[in-house]
Amino acid sequence: MTPSFNLLDEPWIRVTRLNGAPDEVSLLALFREATDIAGIHGEIASQDVAVLRLLLAICHRAMGGPEDLDVWEDYWQDPGSLGRDAVDHLERHRERFDLRDPERPFFQVAGIHTASGKLWGLKSLIADVPNNNPLFTTRIAEGLESIGWAEAARWLVHVHAFDPAGIRSGAVGDPLAKQGRSFPIGTGWTGQIGTVTVMGENLERTLLLNTVVCEELDGLNGVDPASDLAPWEREPDGPARAPAREPLGPVDCYTWQTRRVLLHGDDDGVTGLFLGNGDRAKPQNRFLVEPMTAWRYSDPQSRNLKAPVYMPRKLPTDRAFWRGLSTLVAQLSPPITVKGAGEVTPYRSPGVVDFYQDLMYHEIVPASGLILLHAVGIEYGSNESTIAELVDDVLSLPAGLLGQKNERLLAVVRGAMEETEKVADALWVLARDLDRARGGSPDTGKDAGRRAAAAFYQVIDERFPRWLTSLDQEDSDRAHARWRGLLRSEALEQQEALASAVPDTAFAGRGEGKGRADVGRALLFFRRALNKTVPAPAQQDAPVEDAERTPA
Repeated sequence: MTPSFNLLDEPWIRVTRLNGAPDEVSLLALFREATDIAGIHGEIASQDVAVLRLLLAICHRAMGGPEDLDVWEDYWQDPGSLGRDAVDHLERHRERFDLRDPERPFFQVAGIHTASGKLWGLKSLIADVPNNNPLFTTRIAEGLESIGWAEAARWLVHVHAFDPAGIRSGAVGDPLAKQGRSFPIGTGWTGQIGTVTVMGENLERTLLLNTVVCEELDGLNGVDPASDLAPWEREPDGPARAPAREPLGPVDCYTWQTRRVLLHGDDDGVTGLFLGNGDRAKPQNRFLVEPMTAWRYSDPQSRNLKAPVYMPRKLPTDRAFWRGLSTLVAQLSPPITVKGAGEVTPYRSPGVVDFYQDLMYHEIVPASGLILLHAVGIEYGSNESTIAELVDDVLSLPAGLLGQKNERLLAVVRGAMEETEKVADALWVLARDLDRARGGSPDTGKDAGRRAAAAFYQVIDERFPRWLTSLDQEDSDRAHARWRGLLRSEALEQQEALASAVPDTAFAGRGEGKGRADVGRALLFFRRALNKTVPAPAQQDAPVEDAERTPA
């Protein structure tokens, strides 16, 4: 009997039910029961979003695009219809979802091998095994010798999406391979972006909210749904790569075959794999086909290509998700003037956010309430050859920010973000000046400033998202005044902590004239900067005679 592990029938996707119970389901069961599932919860968040993107590719193909908003709305108004059509689509391509098929294994290349027959170990497949650092993983000894086919399926989807860059095996039959090696082509496509997902009340709602109607969105409206096919609808890949191929739409992006893979094992599980480079993913201007990330204007890239170029915005690991709010709601950032290009938009919102805004405009979803956004991304290490850190964050966005009459609310949020940054800068300068007063060097002063700003944001990163959520229920001007009060209160607490930590000698200070640094002078400059940014209630700002003091 031919070995088989068909993803349509075998439980392999880890989910959480609406009642909080964990479960493991097959593809068919997932779509049939999507209204009873809260979300995908596997080993790590990047695995979850990789599997979600696979599910979204299935949704796009099952819904026929969707070709227009009317088709999409029919699914929205008829719970369960998405599942039925997804099951029909999967059944039509049943044979292409078998992990162990000898001729067309799912997301793999049948028979691919090196001239030497060398295989990779499982640590190259499993992302939560730190390279050469086994002390920080629960997988030791037997855990890396073999894994079940269900878990291997999850990591197979993940490796195409997030595999680090580096030299991979050179396949026999790949003309780009040299001496048995395939040289770096970059990380998996999803690893090059910071993914943003709009979350619904159950998995079916989440899938629908992120299955965008391309013709409704600026940029994506050039996608032809009939040409945007999934790998299971095309002839299987061979060892040879397609270095010049470009993605044709969201389905192509969600299932981009960044690697050439073949799992090896037996009925007991997977013990090794062939892992080679696949199709290279170029990031320039992929907003035309990729809806799940924000985009930033790149001046160097634009000058190089002599045309406007937007690059995906990766999620920084040193900043909370809310601090990138201006990339989620592009209206928060006014146009910038670029020499030779005129006015350009500094950021483009994720297509999934723009789509929700379009649904609000057509009164399909409420124009009030909160929109839950989930951000997931990976920061890579040296030469992007290792996984260094995982970003996994959520943000509740007031729907009013995306509304038609949102100018006042946008102004309040923009002002609050700018004021927060200025207060952080003032604390940075205060810490630097106090360090100078105690005899520190420019380097120790910068370190002190960074620590002070980080301590401030540690508090603000918890409070700003809660304040943002409150805008759905509170008058925006009153909420802005409350935020200013909170900023001022926290800044004064941080000031007190910084000043109390310096030695008595710092009060006497160092230097003479304009270069003098002492505690009293540092506090004076800080209070002036704070009063200018967030005045005390009923305070009349006095003119600030001294020049602005900003972080060096």
